[in-house]
Amino acid sequence: MTRRWSDIFDEGPADLFAILRASVRADVRDAADALRRSDASRISYVAHRLNGSARLADDKQAVALCVSLEAAAQSGDMKHAKLLLDEIERVFDEALHTRGSS
Repeated sequence: MTRRWSDIFDEGPADLFAILRASVRADVRDAADALRRSDASRISYVAHRLNGSARLADDKQAVALCVSLEAAAQSGDMKHAKLLLDEIERVFDEALHTRGSS
């Protein structure tokens, strides 16, 4: 039987999810700071980290957005990166709030 990360969050210690939530929030802040500095390399790195968090949370929408953010940063498209980061923040906030309240 293959276990999913969402199962581990459901069955694991309560602070495991809190750690993920704190990590995502820190990464979103880090990406926003990098965006203000037009640091495409840092945005790409943080987008990759956020992608891992999205996969842990089993959130396919967030995964797709993180992949797109990483690509936008790598191509130097800061305007698109800003739009994507705003959407990533919204999607993660919604998912983490919903999950945290269940």
